[in-house]
Amino acid sequence: MKKSVILEQQDLNGLHDVVLEAIELDLDNQQLIDLYNKLPQDLKDEAEHWGLNDSVVRDNIYEYLTDVK
Repeated sequence: MKKSVILEQQDLNGLHDVVLEAIELDLDNQQLIDLYNKLPQDLKDEAEHWGLNDSVVRDNIYEYLTDVK
């Protein structure tokens, strides 16, 4: 069963920075939410536990995005 997660603006800002750096896309908030929902569950679990502004979480998302680019 999928959990519903509310992303705060602070979370979206952090994700935006990672996406912009990793794949050079300037996504709006809805696009960031869509992208977040498509991340592998282990990355979402890390993000929910530590937050999207955690450096390790951001590094892991960066690596994932550059690998699937």
